[in-house]
Amino acid sequence: MSFGKRISLGILLVVLLIWALPASAYDENVVEIKGTVFAVDNDANGNVIAVSILDAGGEEYFVVRDEIGDQLLKLVDKNVKVTCVINVGADGKKNMKVKKFELFAT
Repeated sequence: MSFGKRISLGILLVVLLIWALPASAYDENVVEIKGTVFAVDNDANGNVIAVSILDAGGEEYFVVRDEIGDQLLKLVDKNVKVTCVINVGADGKKNMKVKKFELFAT
């Protein structure tokens, strides 16, 4: 194999490795949590603008506001099963990026 082909193959392998690592790291961090939706902040008109999920063990997860997370603003006091990624902030708060959710009965 010529030197040029080896370089090209090496670059291709590095690109594939870089592309694959974030995908596998993401999949490993996806978890399911069951809990109750609670309002944690309201605007001046009393509309819910931030929610968290409190699980049966007393752990609180703050929902990241995005297209899916915002749907939980309408489900205060409802029980949900959430598929999400959890990140712990510098302040120790557990933030939840919701991938999908469903209501469930207790």
